Amino acid sequence: MAQEVPSLSPQCKFFVVRKKRFCRMTVRPGWNYCGEHQPQIGTKDGKDEKRIPCPNDNKHTCYANKLQKHLTICNARQQEVPPYIKYNVNAPVETSPLKQPLSEIPSTQIEQIINKVNLLFDTYLKDKIDTMPDREIHPAVMDEFLTEGRTESSLRHLRQASKLMHIMEDEGLVKDHTCYVELGAGKGHLSYFAWHAWCPAASGSSILLVERASLRHKRDNKIRNLSDNSNKVENSVHKLSSELSNKKEMGSFKNINNYSNKDDDCKTKSLQPANINEGSFRLRADLAHLILDLVPAVQKSESIVGFAKHLCGVATDFSLRCLASANTLPKTRGMLIATCCHHRCSSNGYVAHKHLMELGIDKREFNIMLGIVSWATCGDGRSRDKRDSGQRDLSRQRREEVGRRAKAILDWGRVLYLKECGFDARLTYFIPDSVSLENLCIVAKKN
Repeated sequence: MAQEVPSLSPQCKFFVVRKKRFCRMTVRPGWNYCGEHQPQIGTKDGKDEKRIPCPNDNKHTCYANKLQKHLTICNARQQEVPPYIKYNVNAPVETSPLKQPLSEIPSTQIEQIINKVNLLFDTYLKDKIDTMPDREIHPAVMDEFLTEGRTESSLRHLRQASKLMHIMEDEGLVKDHTCYVELGAGKGHLSYFAWHAWCPAASGSSILLVERASLRHKRDNKIRNLSDNSNKVENSVHKLSSELSNKKEMGSFKNINNYSNKDDDCKTKSLQPANINEGSFRLRADLAHLILDLVPAVQKSESIVGFAKHLCGVATDFSLRCLASANTLPKTRGMLIATCCHHRCSSNGYVAHKHLMELGIDKREFNIMLGIVSWATCGDGRSRDKRDSGQRDLSRQRREEVGRRAKAILDWGRVLYLKECGFDARLTYFIPDSVSLENLCIVAKKN
């Protein structure tokens, strides 16, 4: 019978309940646990190897006798905040009442809001939102679109990326010496296509990806420099990583809407690009705290164009403030933002409260609208039992229509804000709802 061959790199025997598996760290020869999970008693060599919570972040531990060394290399150590980061610069402090579930709001109040939504939509938006005609897949997207084995979900995303790129080009937003800023870039798929289409070496243009989360398998890592004479020279991909925490000076970030708890520690790494015109630049930062005109990649460009595919909730409002701020506005030529997740907007963060107030929607009614918008994609917000009980005489079709209208009104308010800032702005259905229910985008360019 074959004997079991012992592993050369034994695995830690600590069972992680939350992940329902054993820790995957390797251990010292003769040990059963890694350094993080080693019991505190009975060390092998008699040395004081007690582990204590790290003073920077108590979510991990370090050896007490190596504390000073650990503090110099700890990823959670406090570092200098870069100049383009300022706490809540684009996010007003939230003082409005908290949102209530629709199930706790009387039906009469909800019906009043529905009537207001229908009245505003019929008065200002009905038959006034453009619908983009069907177009061929953009050349920059075509190779991936034709790749065999693509899932229907993947093809839907590629269709949307193609449509957004066509709109950017049709609106004259693609020009040389431009910094294209993808807001809420995620893994950078849209930027990857945009770079290949709009940023040849001779154009002097570049891509800046802004994303608060740390993600694996980023597409911008695959960007290569395609020179005029050869496509064998790799482009350097420069990453600007910036996380905010500095709790002693700024206070806790955990209550900021649309901000990750994982970004509570300040880590900054800046690499000076050898040639800004041949690179893509990733900036890890929350849009609530970003001063765009102080970012090096933006300072070295002649103009800025912002774009986003499905920018979530209040992040859209943070982005509009960021692009239309006093110092950034002179460089901002335009933007294209496909919005989504309107239920994640906030009363104080929303940029167009003044305009909605003038039309008769106060902050209390605004918070009710944030519940109604979800009807466009996921029902009416009630449990299935209550929905089936017929408590409210709202057909599913009517709920979906009201939800879509409420979402359009929130985006229309953002259009009014941009017009006030000097942009020629409008709403456009960029893709059929059979491809995506989140199919409305804001198109804006300087007058």
